[in-house]
Amino acid sequence: MNNISNFSLSDIVNNLGITYIYKLRRGVINKNPQDYYEVMWADIGFITEDNIFISLMNNVGEMYQMGNGFDDEEFAIDFKSFKELSNEYIGYEPELFLEKYKDKAGKFYTWNFEKKDFEEITDEAFLAKQKKEAKSNLDILKMYDSVKETIISQDEQVKQVLASVYKNQKIINSSLDDETISKLKENIIVYGPTGTGKTEILSQIAKLCNVPIVIEDITSFSETGYVGRDISEMLTDLYNAAGMDIEFAQRGILVIDEFDKLSEGDSMGNGAGPSRNGVQRSLLKLLDGGVIGFREDYSDGDLIDFNTSKLTVVALGAFSEIKKNDDYTDVSTKDFIDYGIMREVMGRFSKLVQMNAFKREDYRKILLESKLSPINTYTKLFDEMGIKFSYDDNLIDYIIDEAIALDCGARSLKTVFDGIISDYLFDVFAKDKKEIHISIPKGKSYVAKKRASENRRAIGFR
Repeated sequence: MNNISNFSLSDIVNNLGITYIYKLRRGVINKNPQDYYEVMWADIGFITEDNIFISLMNNVGEMYQMGNGFDDEEFAIDFKSFKELSNEYIGYEPELFLEKYKDKAGKFYTWNFEKKDFEEITDEAFLAKQKKEAKSNLDILKMYDSVKETIISQDEQVKQVLASVYKNQKIINSSLDDETISKLKENIIVYGPTGTGKTEILSQIAKLCNVPIVIEDITSFSETGYVGRDISEMLTDLYNAAGMDIEFAQRGILVIDEFDKLSEGDSMGNGAGPSRNGVQRSLLKLLDGGVIGFREDYSDGDLIDFNTSKLTVVALGAFSEIKKNDDYTDVSTKDFIDYGIMREVMGRFSKLVQMNAFKREDYRKILLESKLSPINTYTKLFDEMGIKFSYDDNLIDYIIDEAIALDCGARSLKTVFDGIISDYLFDVFAKDKKEIHISIPKGKSYVAKKRASENRRAIGFR
């Protein structure tokens, strides 16, 4: 076996150069030649007589097979000696080389059978999907601004959640041991009115941090031994979301939605069956940072160990019953415990983030400014189709009124707009229209239905 100590200083210096280290891209299961490979980094090292590259920089002493290394996770290619590089660039200038390799790293390649060589992938759709941002270069301010383009009127909430997830990723990617990481990282509870952006904040942040995320509805889970999904299946879901890369999955984000439902008695809605406290107890080991075994194919398949020490767990829920004076002001950990969340479970969550309830002006900002606004997303669609899109000036106020009547937060805006646009889409598609103008519909008012319902209750009818 090759080892640095086996070589003289002159052997190393005379064969010193720079190469690229390639790695099978994340998510590829079958290591076939036709699968894509990715440049992980440029490395300084030397070549041995038997065509082995030995690293002196990124992984000191690690050996990489040169050239076609399809049977290996990582391999080296495109080696150039310093002598070659000096001739090419008229003198050795480290800054120039580093800049050149920085530009090179992150590109994608596939093996061309006919040419028997790597070929750079230039397909824009593929590159847009696969482009990764180096974790060490994450800019929290840019991330914050990016999330705010989607999430409106929750600036402080975005800042708090982002700070925790960002800190967790910094800790996770450090050289600290698992026990220290487990003690330093934060698990979060995000609570407040429905439709205020709780899940979307996490989805956006996970995308920016380049970590896998799954959002699980806790009401579908039961304690071990009862009918229903087992808590370990959350880890199977995250493993699959990470492309069956266990290391990648362990750094991910597990979002537990409808967390407030854990305080509502038993999971069957009556006096029998598994208790919600049983589900809460099942969550403790996951929150503590221990090793939990999960099945690769849920009930079948190999048993795989998942170390939750690096896992970020975020619990979401409305917790409407803990409101004081019709808002969440002065809510504390004790209120969650009194509501029915076990003290031991609450002790595993070090941060509580309260979402803002939307006011009328917030709905307007979401509708006109958010990237996910139904008006803005449909505008993109119609632009793509070459259709001119316009609407009456009073349509915005109508949508806001209807959304407030539905009382489901920002998602009500989409419900209302989808109901309006559906009357136009058939003609757009069937008649190949190039222009669409939307007006306030007649006879589809949620406001009118709500008022009628309130009137019926007022005079004794249900």
